[in-house]
Amino acid sequence: MNTTAATWVMVGAAVLCNASAQLLMKAANITDAFSWRQWLEPSLFAAVVLYGLSFILTALVFARLPLSLISPLMAGAIFVLISVFSVLFLGERLDAFRLGGMACILAGIVLLSWSA
Repeated sequence: MNTTAATWVMVGAAVLCNASAQLLMKAANITDAFSWRQWLEPSLFAAVVLYGLSFILTALVFARLPLSLISPLMAGAIFVLISVFSVLFLGERLDAFRLGGMACILAGIVLLSWSA
């Protein structure tokens, strides 16, 4: 399998697009699935675009890297990034358990990366 630097850039971009899309979806604050006005929210539209881009990039990455490596790595990175974004942009707080969990996930990402 070809694991060029471009592939790892795609991994980072896919993770960033996915995490950003989740943040934007939260910002859209959709409370009524049947209200069309809420579905026209610009942040929700941006989230859909970013999810689409993340999907395309993820498909390209899956074709280039072992799924057993890249899927858990990306999922962990998205989880950590969402937690960081939530603190920075939404004012959420992280307790000791969440920080400990993030540390375990980051350790897992490091171990997975070394095996690549």
